[in-house]
Amino acid sequence: MEIVYRIFTWIISGTAWLLLMLVFAPFVVITLDCWSWIILPLIYGGLLFYSWKRKIKKDTLSEPTCFSKKQSALIWSGIVLILFSGLKLITFDCNVPKYVCGINVDYCFFIPMFLIAAGMTVFRPFQKHEKGSSFGITGILVGVLLFFISMLYNVSNYDFTGDKLPIGYEMPSAMQERFFPDGAYNFEIKGKSMMFANSAEWSCNVSEKDFEKFRKKHGYNFVLNRTDVNEDKEVGPLSYSDDDWQKPFYFYNNRHANGGGLTMRYSVPEKKLYGRYSNR
Repeated sequence: MEIVYRIFTWIISGTAWLLLMLVFAPFVVITLDCWSWIILPLIYGGLLFYSWKRKIKKDTLSEPTCFSKKQSALIWSGIVLILFSGLKLITFDCNVPKYVCGINVDYCFFIPMFLIAAGMTVFRPFQKHEKGSSFGITGILVGVLLFFISMLYNVSNYDFTGDKLPIGYEMPSAMQERFFPDGAYNFEIKGKSMMFANSAEWSCNVSEKDFEKFRKKHGYNFVLNRTDVNEDKEVGPLSYSDDDWQKPFYFYNNRHANGGGLTMRYSVPEKKLYGRYSNR
């Protein structure tokens, strides 16, 4: 457990300095240009060495030696928050699939990690260290900051392929209701949300009966075998090529001057709904 404790303190220190580096990195890049890619790692390495010299190295066992559930709870809480928030940001940035066996990986990660952290805190707590509480509080603050960064940037990856929408699907429920008819299946979805930008492109199979219910429910004015339409009268009809589209098809278009809006097409022969949305 002492090795685990040391690993955790390095993770907390490294993440804290990394967040600080992200604040000053743009100024370094602007000032030093190409040299920044050499200078920044050196600065980060120097900060890690400083942490080891001034804090990690001096974090000795408290006397008399004993176990501390309080320090363990703080350390584990900080680590779970850091790993959870970091995973959310990394999977978004790298377009890593977010769903395993129809379940959001956030659920697959957070719940087991929470149970492990709780179990280890109660049954295998860390030994009390001189700076254990300080590391734990720092870890929680860093983890909370990372979490709020992910929330502030509203990072969500909508990419999904599967028969049914997964548990914990990241697309807001209001968007799902607008885009996907009841009874739809065989989804292929691409899209993401970040800060003020929100976009999605999708297809799904749906019966003609369920499609009719869907368009009546939302008041969508689909037209038959035409594309020269637009609900936004100030913009007017836009040009779409339908040469490769199977007929008959139903088409709906509501595009605005900023390029945002909603476009959908239902292919009757394929029994498939295609859609594209962006807010700008």
